[in-house]
Amino acid sequence: MSSKYELSNLSNSESTVVGEDKMSGKDGGCYVRTATGFLIALVAILISVGVGLIVHFAENRPLECSFPDTYVEGQSKTQQQQKDSQAVQCPQLTTNPANTQTPSASPSATSAIPMLKDVRLPKSMVPIHYDLRLQPEMYSADPTTFIFKGKVAIDMNCAEATKTVTLHINMLNITKDSIVFKLKSGSGSTPQYVKYTEDEERQFLIVHFDKDTTPGTQYTLSMDFVGPLKDDLQGFYLSSYKEGNNTVYLATTQFEPTDARKAFPCFDEPAMKATFKVTLVRKKHLMSLSNMPIVTSNPIENGYVEDRYNVTEKMSTYLLAFVIGQFNKTQGVTKNGLKYGAWARPESVSQTHVALDVGVNTIYNYEKYFDIPFPLPKQDMIALPDFRAGAMENWGLITYRESAMLFTGGVSSEMNRQRIVTIITHELGHQWFGDLVTMDWWDDIWLNEGFATFVEYLGADMIHPDWEMFEQFVINEVHQAMEFDSLVTSHPIYVPVDNPDEIHEIFDTISYAKGGSVIRMIRFVLGEETFKKGLTLYLKQHSYGNAKHDDLWNAWATQAHTDGHDVDVKKIMDTWTLQMNFPVVKVTKQNGKIHVEQSRFLKNKNARDPGKYHSPFDYKWEIPFTYLTSANPDFNITNSGITWLSDSSLEIAHVNVADDQWILGNVGQYGYYMVNYEDSNWKALIQQLRSKHTVISNINRAQIINDAWSLARAGQLSTDIALSVLEYLDKELDYVPWQAARKQLNYLDDMFRKTDLYGKFENFMLSKLSGPFSHFGTDDENATHIESLIRSDIVEMACSYGLKQCIQYAKQLFAKWMDSPDMNPIDPDLRPAVYCTAIAEGDATEWNFAFDKYKAATVATEKVTLSKALACTKSTWLLSRYLELSINPDVVRKQDATYVILYIGSNPIGQSLAWDFVRGRWDYLFNTYGKGVFSFARLISGITSTFNTEFQLKQLHDFLGENPNMGTGNRAFKQAIEKTQTNFDWMTKNREIVANWLDTVGKKHNARVTDVRLPVHLIPDTYDVTLQPNMYGDDPESFNFEGHVKIYMTAKEAGRNVTLHVNKLNINEESITFGKADGSPGGPAYKGQRESDKERQFEIFYLNSDIVAGQKYTIEMAFTGPLVGDLAGLYLSQYKRGNDTVYIATTQFEPTDARKAFPCFDEPQLKAKFNVKLARKSHMVSISNMPIISQQSVKNGFIVDTYNTSAIMSTYLLAFIVCDFKYTNSTTSNGVTYRAWARPESINQTAVALETGTKILSYYADYFGEAFPLPKQDMIAIPDFAAGAMENWGLITYRETAMLFEKGVSSEGNLQRVKVVVAHELAHQWFGDLVTMNWWDDLWLNEGFASFVEYMGTDHVSPDWKMFEQFVFEIYEVFDIDSLTSSHPIYVPVQNPDEINEIFDTISYAKGGSVIRMMRFFLGEDTFKLGLQEYLHARKYQNADHNDLWDALEQQAKKENKPIKVREVLDTWILQMNYPVVTISKDANEKVKIKQERFLKDKNAKDPGTYTSPFDYQWKIPFTMTTSTDAKFNQTDSDVAWLKGQERSLQRDYPTGPNSWIIGNIQQYGVYRVNYDDDNWNNLIHQLKTDHKAIHVLNRGQIINDAFGLAQAKMLSMDIALRTLEYLTEETEYVPWVAAGDQLGYIHKMIAETELYGAFERFMQATVSKQYNRLGLDNSGASHLESYVRSEIASHACGYDITNCTETAKKLLQQYMDHPDNNPIEPELKSTIYCTALREGGEKEWEFLFQKYMTATVQAEKSRLLSTLSCTRKTWILNKLLEYALDTSIVRKQDAYKVFIYVGRNIVGRAVAWDFFRSKWDDIFETYGTGSFSLSDIVSGVTASFNTEFKLQQLKDFQAAHPDMGSGSRAMAQTIENTNTNIQWMKDNYDTVKKWLENYKKA
Repeated sequence: MSSKYELSNLSNSESTVVGEDKMSGKDGGCYVRTATGFLIALVAILISVGVGLIVHFAENRPLECSFPDTYVEGQSKTQQQQKDSQAVQCPQLTTNPANTQTPSASPSATSAIPMLKDVRLPKSMVPIHYDLRLQPEMYSADPTTFIFKGKVAIDMNCAEATKTVTLHINMLNITKDSIVFKLKSGSGSTPQYVKYTEDEERQFLIVHFDKDTTPGTQYTLSMDFVGPLKDDLQGFYLSSYKEGNNTVYLATTQFEPTDARKAFPCFDEPAMKATFKVTLVRKKHLMSLSNMPIVTSNPIENGYVEDRYNVTEKMSTYLLAFVIGQFNKTQGVTKNGLKYGAWARPESVSQTHVALDVGVNTIYNYEKYFDIPFPLPKQDMIALPDFRAGAMENWGLITYRESAMLFTGGVSSEMNRQRIVTIITHELGHQWFGDLVTMDWWDDIWLNEGFATFVEYLGADMIHPDWEMFEQFVINEVHQAMEFDSLVTSHPIYVPVDNPDEIHEIFDTISYAKGGSVIRMIRFVLGEETFKKGLTLYLKQHSYGNAKHDDLWNAWATQAHTDGHDVDVKKIMDTWTLQMNFPVVKVTKQNGKIHVEQSRFLKNKNARDPGKYHSPFDYKWEIPFTYLTSANPDFNITNSGITWLSDSSLEIAHVNVADDQWILGNVGQYGYYMVNYEDSNWKALIQQLRSKHTVISNINRAQIINDAWSLARAGQLSTDIALSVLEYLDKELDYVPWQAARKQLNYLDDMFRKTDLYGKFENFMLSKLSGPFSHFGTDDENATHIESLIRSDIVEMACSYGLKQCIQYAKQLFAKWMDSPDMNPIDPDLRPAVYCTAIAEGDATEWNFAFDKYKAATVATEKVTLSKALACTKSTWLLSRYLELSINPDVVRKQDATYVILYIGSNPIGQSLAWDFVRGRWDYLFNTYGKGVFSFARLISGITSTFNTEFQLKQLHDFLGENPNMGTGNRAFKQAIEKTQTNFDWMTKNREIVANWLDTVGKKHNARVTDVRLPVHLIPDTYDVTLQPNMYGDDPESFNFEGHVKIYMTAKEAGRNVTLHVNKLNINEESITFGKADGSPGGPAYKGQRESDKERQFEIFYLNSDIVAGQKYTIEMAFTGPLVGDLAGLYLSQYKRGNDTVYIATTQFEPTDARKAFPCFDEPQLKAKFNVKLARKSHMVSISNMPIISQQSVKNGFIVDTYNTSAIMSTYLLAFIVCDFKYTNSTTSNGVTYRAWARPESINQTAVALETGTKILSYYADYFGEAFPLPKQDMIAIPDFAAGAMENWGLITYRETAMLFEKGVSSEGNLQRVKVVVAHELAHQWFGDLVTMNWWDDLWLNEGFASFVEYMGTDHVSPDWKMFEQFVFEIYEVFDIDSLTSSHPIYVPVQNPDEINEIFDTISYAKGGSVIRMMRFFLGEDTFKLGLQEYLHARKYQNADHNDLWDALEQQAKKENKPIKVREVLDTWILQMNYPVVTISKDANEKVKIKQERFLKDKNAKDPGTYTSPFDYQWKIPFTMTTSTDAKFNQTDSDVAWLKGQERSLQRDYPTGPNSWIIGNIQQYGVYRVNYDDDNWNNLIHQLKTDHKAIHVLNRGQIINDAFGLAQAKMLSMDIALRTLEYLTEETEYVPWVAAGDQLGYIHKMIAETELYGAFERFMQATVSKQYNRLGLDNSGASHLESYVRSEIASHACGYDITNCTETAKKLLQQYMDHPDNNPIEPELKSTIYCTALREGGEKEWEFLFQKYMTATVQAEKSRLLSTLSCTRKTWILNKLLEYALDTSIVRKQDAYKVFIYVGRNIVGRAVAWDFFRSKWDDIFETYGTGSFSLSDIVSGVTASFNTEFKLQQLKDFQAAHPDMGSGSRAMAQTIENTNTNIQWMKDNYDTVKKWLENYKKA
């Protein structure tokens, strides 16, 4: 099982890959054959010609309005204009509408067209003022028709004479004749407007005049326009949200960097500032917002309102903003009187308080810090439902993504809070840096974004100084920038850009994180006061204007001079902003000096620099170097400690550092550079981390980790050293170093996940995480902010690497939430870990639940958390579905789509799937996101981040070759190639180094505590337990239980503590008392000190003196515990009665959960008596193991039921229930009261269980010779129950399906299950309850006995069911499971609860029961029975181990003069795994010779050596046989011949006559297979054909099962195995048909598509016809077993197209379709009838049964229908069914995997399933390859028929095409191995089968 879900990449932590975009902050396949492609191209050409002709001849027809789309390079103008055009009513246009041709989906969408460079506007006209009016039309039902209308009048100053005015325009249509150009001021005649033209490539609108304008004159240009209002998240765009079932539309804006031109014609460059007067027209039920306050709101015609806004300050176009919609606000006022509004949709406005508080305080803090008042009269913030970025700093109206602004206590996490705070402080920083002072052009975008990035930490620190924001800066910004900036495909901070794509590209890590990092560095260099005053100077000098970086350098230099310390800021900062990358400083010790030397750092020094950016400084930097030594580790350094490294190197004198001491450079990591050392210094630093890591500051610990790994990956440091840096982490408890380490550990994880080293890496991680996990735990209550962050990270990592305590915690909490969906019990800070883990560990049920919660979420932060967690599933079909949903805006908002793809790509199982999806949907993704800021580049870099193979590198090169223009992703894709090459080189160089290191530190981490047994100086005698479940309110989250326990104990030896088991209980300290049992004074007392050992679940109570052996003592205490629906301990269950939820409290203690209900000695051998009291409300009842003896009313309306003292028993058998159930009752023949309880609605379904129970209880009492020792027996059907049933003594709890039966609805199979489960649990009342195993390693003494005795009990009440014949199916199951080297012995040492739970399996149950059945046979029934009675009598009310049973049976055998050494025999069966095969042959004297050997399916399989055999895999075998001469099948123990060595000869003649035979293992009583020589096999087959009844029915089944098992192990020829089937035409019994079923199915799969199938079908028809004619399809009045046989035969008869069967099936289904409420088909035959009718029918039949599936309320019927829906021969329907399987609203996740199997088993569906399988491989593997269902089940359904080299090559090709399948690689290898096996089977057996069928036909 894969144990990691990439939680580290899905956390709330900021990450380049998966964070959400901040506009101002960095938060945040279709393939065709060549021929097919040619035809498509040809058709496209013909269509184009046709459309052109239509347009030509239709040009005078009425026009429809269309809008040009954003220009996509490589598309024709026609393609561009038509895209997304809609027919709407629009003003008269100046030009004809575009053609309505479907856009090309070919790679031409991203074909290579050179980027435009000359995109700047002329400077001849400069805007002064805009008068703008906008009116969105979004009030119809069809959003595709929405538009907006606009008018703009632009006042301009003429700077140069010109005959044209050039503006920006995009996707707008200018209204014909609306353009007016006139004189505003000045003299001269006004040039006359002539026409306009458009330069679509440059997005220019050029207005032409008849003559030149006059310089110095002001003009006004006005025009009307119309634009599309679309949900493209750019310009003036459409957004929406749901209010109930109604969609509410709104219009809003996102203009940065170049999309104001999409809203109105304008001068859309940052330096062309102007003022704006805005008018917004809206319907009266809406509101509007803009940058300034509203001046007037006036009603106008048609129900519209015109909002006129105050004129803005002088500002850039990209900072303008408008919102029209339905929003409400909260409002605050700053200390300086500024009104501050926080807006959100009405249902979310209560979530704005945190944001409002942060905003109000931050804007005041900034006013003080910058010494400049906020210049606008108001500040608004608004949370928008659809917003591509994280936020946008529009002046006075900041727009936010909802998750970046809205916070809900109890739902949003501390990381959500921090994100909201930092985004707000970032955006408010922009109100000065970007809005008040704006960069002159986008090449200096870092002046905006770098400053805002730094200032966001400054602002957050002002509000929350305890958040350690500047420590976090290092890991979030400095380290992130260095990762990006270590590539040759990086770029300088200042970078020339022209084209909008280039502008978008630089909204990246360099502009933000590196920009912020160098600002932090210069702040350190200048000192805080100079830095701050210099900023104020800069802002005041350039207010309302534009600036370049030199302006900032000058301001700081001026201030530094003023402050008395000249600093050449420009000289320093130019080296950091005008060249890319950064330096590494190498520090070495040299004779009392240190030598420092700088060099350019590159991740891959051999990478080819593309030469796009040349360094003007030859990659040398002005470095403010700082250092300290271990002799004086003072980390409080200032700028006075700077030594400037300006040249390549320098020496620093008088630094004496001993060899064993260390030096550390870049103190506080203020400098933007890495530091390297000689190895000895690294080792000294590592030793410091190991010995006392806190000597080094947390920032520098993080730096050490980051530097070491970066240097190692670059080949500048030994990987051994980098690895050693991580070894101290189990001691690290600080957030910052763990975050630094996590990034590097994620790199290791990414690199090695697909290798055989990953297991060792996981073990290393567990060894480092278990300590911090134990320290922090999962209780986040009252935690500080930083504690919450690190706890969240540690829990995420612990769960992701498979720490069992963590996974169990996550699963239980999530299950609790699912049980009570309206009450989420999960701490917000732990939700990422819990959600992800539960979904990864779960199936479709968990995924669907989370998906429903995602869709319904009204808290944006919760929606983000859920969207990430949904990508954690291991189910590839769900991931595929999620990918498809990601581009469905009705499910995933457009703003979130790329993140969903990234989340899925971060899941190792989903990585290849996401990469294929991106390639397959490239054109859509490119056209949708390829022009946007952040999302597209992040998608590319994120989806490829783990690539590290040559194959993946080739994929990247090939894809780039096919798609040379990637829009805003150009740089990211080139960096992806560079990173992949670096990763590949690193793996090549370092794989062995890491392997050797992991051999040392990565040894298996034993997450399980093994020393878990209680001390035995005190043992319990009696418990007084009182419990009161409190479950009577409306809030199950608040439910709990309270209790009191007093334990009477006997001291066995001296000791000074009481150690009890306690789990999840809160003990009242004041209530604890300890003393002598008789109450006398003196003696030890509780000293008020206790210790909780949570790993062992111990509570240790310390005493003030020693106890005295032989004395009796008591301890008592009060406690409380949570009452939750975790199905363990005392837990909450519920059911619905109408619309009301009814709650009950119940228990499940086995094996180790009594300790969850009360403090106790929770081990099976520490038995005691129990006095129980249960408190309940009067409308409820309580039930426990014993009868109630009294009832008493107490306060608050409670009644206390007091129960009789129990028999002495183990804690795990105690049970309590408080419920409102009813019961039916009866009395056994022995006078025991027997009651059957169920919820009132189901009480009539208890009759079968009650009748069965009363009969079996008396039968067992008689058989075991021990009366049932309790005065009553209750059974109860629980709505929520993890197991099938639980044998609590006197109160057996059942899952409802295991106890309730409704005649006419439930089937015979359901009936048998109820009786068998009842019989099993009643057997436990003796085997487990009366006598209990001493410890869990002998669990089989409970479960093996109950598994055997259940057949005895069921046979007693239903003797006609032939239960002991059906028992052999248990043996068949054992033979399959126990023939593997990964099996285990029946008796297996266990310690930890996890180990105990693991052995509740087939071996303990079925093999245990099979060995007991064998023992009963060789002892003889009477000996067995009397021996059991002696065992039970001797050990009753006590404990036992297997030797006690052996001794009792051996003593009984001895009494009867049977010389059987039971222990000697049975130890060979329970102390070693597997089982023998006995080969019978003829010895030299013609006597029977028997020889044993270990049976394995694959003799060449490697035994892992987990369990060694003490008997060298030899068994004491009770061999039996008969021959054709005597045919004695009713044998007894007297017929046993013991095989105790490897072989022996018997004194029995080997049969030698014609057709004579011998059979071993009569009635298959022995747990061994039997083989013979070929002659004997042939004679057995002859007997089956001539008179099969001469051989016992069980041996007929055995012959078939053994023959094919042996043939599979290559111990028998396939021809012989096949011929064992030939007699089946005469077989009437159930057992042989079941034995034959699987074998026939396999043959069918192998030859179904070969020439042999016809002959095989004829063989099957001939084989089945006789029995089908005898049985038919009428099951009325049939006996139980006759129903079973009829079902088996009918499935073959209809499946192999026996006409009568087929026609009858069709008629029966037609009758059902004619009368849908009256199903005429017997339950046992429904599968066959449905399947056959669908196979022969069409869509009508399929849809009928599909609807029945959708509405079925009986789960058995639903499952039956799902399987049969795959029987259709219509491939399109099968495809639809497979798609439905991925839709959890149709098929539950737990059932979906079966659909793959069912379709794959259909001959017609094989190709369909295989194609689907290939496309959905990752989903399938992720869901089922590591979950509760085996991937082999799916593979057998989809690829089980693969048996050709062609299919094998397809598999290998598929594997090569998907190299990044994570742990799926192993599963795919197994698939290939299985196909090889099938190919070999065909090679070995095809001719054999062919010859066999030919011979059969002749016969």
